[in-house]
Amino acid sequence: MELTPVNAQFVAEVTDVDLSAPLAIEEQEALRKHLDEFAVLIFPDQPVTETEQLDIAKLFGDLEVSVGASIYNTDKPRRLGHAQLSDISNLDEAGRILDNGDIRRLINISNQLWHTDSSFKRIPASVSLLSAQEIPPVGGATEFADMRAAWDALDKSMQQRLMPLVAIHDYFHSRGLTGFDVEGIPDHWRTLQPPVPQVLVRHQRNTNRHSLYLASHISKIEGLSETESKTLVDELIAFATQPQFVYRHRWRTHDLVMWDNRCTMHRGAGFDEKYRRSMRRATVQDIGPSVEQMDKSREATV
Repeated sequence: MELTPVNAQFVAEVTDVDLSAPLAIEEQEALRKHLDEFAVLIFPDQPVTETEQLDIAKLFGDLEVSVGASIYNTDKPRRLGHAQLSDISNLDEAGRILDNGDIRRLINISNQLWHTDSSFKRIPASVSLLSAQEIPPVGGATEFADMRAAWDALDKSMQQRLMPLVAIHDYFHSRGLTGFDVEGIPDHWRTLQPPVPQVLVRHQRNTNRHSLYLASHISKIEGLSETESKTLVDELIAFATQPQFVYRHRWRTHDLVMWDNRCTMHRGAGFDEKYRRSMRRATVQDIGPSVEQMDKSREATV
């Protein structure tokens, strides 16, 4: 397994490994170590199947079920064969480009906002693995922001202010930011995916580093007014996505990119929807709610 840094201690390309075959124990350990160090790993030329992609993801923990498979379109056939895979595509179950008004296309528009996968779930995501089968000839890149470096760049007074804060993450809040009709959302959708609290600052035990934990899903910060919340979140996202903290990945067919959601943000760039795009994401659950992890960490230091 050969590792080539692409962006300081944030992004690396990994070659000389076949992700379609079971990894030896030492390879699994190296993979986890590399992800702790770099946060974003790029694996070129990895034409893995759905099952192989899920097997790789399982090395990092339990897998979550896709929102698309659990909330909307549950009565329609899916293009992908596993509920643990999110369809990051513009294709329907027959492989045709989605109509402009298709809810799946509208839902995916919010992926163009800066976000962290599944921070709107009680147990958020830890690791995501996105695999590309078909990509448009232009556009469609993915940008990643280094939230550890952003945290390190904040002055001490701001770090102290942010450390105890808890934010409310709401799946439908981010959808509303892109013009999706949130008023028309069925009540049972909101019941299945209610707003959840998450810490604003995370601590990585494996590296002993802190990172901002931000996303467009944040609707409010506890203890602040709506206006104060929006101002602070907007300022932090703008700060954390300055060019010095961002890596832009231009996809190639059969790229597999893996990242740690606990210390990165990302967003997809738009592309001409006349072109086909076929990608799928496997997402690993964290070990528990971030607020509970913070409470346990503080108890351990007392």
